Amino acid sequence: MKKFIIFLLVVFFSTFFYSCGKKHVKKPSPEYLYATDAFKVVDEIRIAYQNRDNLGIRKNSTEQGYRDIIASIRPFDTAELEFTPVLLEMEGEFVRLYVSWNGKWRYLNSESEERGLASFLLRGNPPKVDRILRGNPFKYPD
Repeated sequence: MKKFIIFLLVVFFSTFFYSCGKKHVKKPSPEYLYATDAFKVVDEIRIAYQNRDNLGIRKNSTEQGYRDIIASIRPFDTAELEFTPVLLEMEGEFVRLYVSWNGKWRYLNSESEERGLASFLLRGNPPKVDRILRGNPFKYPD
């Protein structure tokens, strides 16, 4: 009788632990994957800007977006930008990504700090920056 009870307990606990070990992982939605790709693209442009890598900016933006970003860049010795995603709006083929940013620029022995909220318009798959609608972080230092 003891062996039977021990056997039942072993079967019960092994079944219990086996069922607890299974993890049902939910796959991320296509919108989530697109949003993470969109922020990754904007962050790669930020890094390319800090490193003065025009090829990196061109790779992650459309031709119009590249021209807008390059035209707005002011000379600097060093730049440090930080981006924090705030909001993403999807409207058909366009995506609007709002990013809060903080920046420090050094140019000719002077340092300036700015912060703001930028609105990037992206399109395509994979996403590319088409325009910066407001709060362009690449136009500093003034």
